[in-house]
Parts: sequence; structure tokens; C-alpha cells
Amino acid sequence: MSLGFLIQRRMCQPCIYRKDSPLDVQRLEAQIADPHMPGFFRGYRACHHATETSGICCAGFWRRHRNHFTLGQLAQRLGLVRYVTVDALAVPMRRGNAC
Repeated sequence: MSLGFLIQRRMCQPCIYRKDSPLDVQRLEAQIADPHMPGFFRGYRACHHATETSGICCAGFWRRHRNHFTLGQLAQRLGLVRYVTVDALAVPMRRGNAC
């Protein structure tokens, strides 16, 4: 277990923050926007390629908004930012099935 605030090292292929994403990022961000502080967020977007309970922050969200949510600001100031590479959706290769 890693101590700190975990952030996915790289954006996954279908990340909503990729330039070619067909999703409405503004609408998705509105779901976690802080209604009392325009431009800030109550929380963060978790990476959808990590396990649901891991709490790993989306790489794209981090790159764009690291200073716009309290946990991101605190993690940076306290030196608790930890980058990880996790892909819970990857299909594991089985031994003996090499092409």
C-alpha cells in the first residue's frame, strides 16, 4: 500500500480528457464542481481503469485541475503526490498462449 495521494501516471486510451474524446467534459466536471467556489471542485475524477475502491486520480484530471481541489493542493504542499500505473481493465496474458 502506497502512502499519499495516488495519481495515474498516464492517461488511458479512452480518457475523457483526451483531445479526441467525444464526451462533454464540461457536463462531467459540473457533477463534481464546488457550487460555492467557481472554478473549483468538491472532489476529483477517479481513473476508470483503476479499481473502483482505489481512489486513484485520473491523469487527465490531475494535469488540468491539480490546483483546483483541496486534496490536490494539500497533497502537493505536503509532498504526498504518488504516481502509479494501474490498469484493472487490461486483459492478463496467459502463459503458453504466445503467438
